[in-house]
Amino acid sequence: MINESELIDLVSDALGVNKDSIRPESQSHEIPEWDSLGHLSILSLLQQKLGDRYQENQELASATSIKELLECLNK
Repeated sequence: MINESELIDLVSDALGVNKDSIRPESQSHEIPEWDSLGHLSILSLLQQKLGDRYQENQELASATSIKELLECLNK
């Protein structure tokens, strides 16, 4: 559905941070901009990018890392 590189680009855009500062193992507590509003921005951009393929669920809403987001999106 979405690959790691695409997700890192999307998260960096949503949070307004340099994509080089985000790694696959990055967690929300390591990125100051990834607060509750930042997470909503990530989910909103995911919905825009994926359109009908986007299905919000509790796991996605509570994901706290790039890895968790990827796992939820690629189920």
